[in-house]
Amino acid sequence: MATDKSLDTEKLDMTQEKPLTLSRDPNKAMQQMMEQIDSLREVYMEENAALEQSDTKTFLKLQDKKIHAARNYQAGAQQMLTRKDELQHIDMALKLQLREKQEEFSGIMSENLKALDRLRNGVKRLNDRVMRSARDAAQHQNVNYSAKGQLNKNERSVSLGLSESV
Repeated sequence: MATDKSLDTEKLDMTQEKPLTLSRDPNKAMQQMMEQIDSLREVYMEENAALEQSDTKTFLKLQDKKIHAARNYQAGAQQMLTRKDELQHIDMALKLQLREKQEEFSGIMSENLKALDRLRNGVKRLNDRVMRSARDAAQHQNVNYSAKGQLNKNERSVSLGLSESV
């Protein structure tokens, strides 16, 4: 019989990730930071491809991976900012390489934001169309009797009871 004492709950809890810690060696720390940029860039490239193909399942599967990569990137960036004086003395080639990676990453991020904006606009248009169709159907299909019992066209506004936000 399994009990809580016999289960290794630390291994089961995937949410307790260790934050990224950069090396004390400035050159190695810079290299690790570039690896984090590459990791996050790859996730964004996969996400961009999924958005381009309207592949919702792949897009949703990538979110946990993206959050993990973004947290590591953020932790590394914060460490670099606190160590900026010591990082002034790193190899110039590494500085240039980091700058190039950052520029490439910025371009991919821009593409990602545009793709997400297109997706948001598409969902908004779909929502507007569904709501308009529901209003039209309610307007034409509601029964409205006059005081004399005759069937009239429904001229008043009808509450659908639906949330209009997605």
